Amino acid sequence: MRIWFALALTLGLQLLLGGCALVPEQLSERVSERSQVEALLAYYHRLSGATLEVQRKEHLDAVAANDRVPDDGTRIRLALTLLLPGVPWRDDARVAQLLGAVDATARDQPSPRHDFVVLIEKMLQLRREEQKRCDQKVDALREDRRRLEQRLEGAREECKKAEVLQQKLDELRDIDRDLRNKRPSRRTKP
Repeated sequence: MRIWFALALTLGLQLLLGGCALVPEQLSERVSERSQVEALLAYYHRLSGATLEVQRKEHLDAVAANDRVPDDGTRIRLALTLLLPGVPWRDDARVAQLLGAVDATARDQPSPRHDFVVLIEKMLQLRREEQKRCDQKVDALREDRRRLEQRLEGAREECKKAEVLQQKLDELRDIDRDLRNKRPSRRTKP
């Protein structure tokens, strides 16, 4: 009986220790992903404050790195360079494509990298919606401007007509004045 108890205890300890050996590996993966996400956030923060020339160089480096080794880190890094505000190479469609490739590999289990990708996708979606609203406002302003220009043109035509009528009225007054001055007055005749 003691042998079975010792054997069961040994087997239980081995299973427990074997399970514990798996946990640190998963934790270390999470920690490395978390540190990778933190590094990417710091990278984006540094880039957003850099000059356009530095941003261009980093973008070209990210493109080259993604061409050489297209993994999740290089895809996210390239996506971040494409998301920089005010750069001429900004490409939301390419960012969505890159993030879709990253997201496809990590759909089954949540991770810091997956959460970061989802956050970027949400920000991208919000930016698209804001851009759409801005485009609609610009279109409305253009339509208002077109209507105002039509009104202005109509007002100019009315002003021209009024000037022509005023000239005719002035000419008629001049003619009337001339006629009154040329006509002898009946009272002065004896």
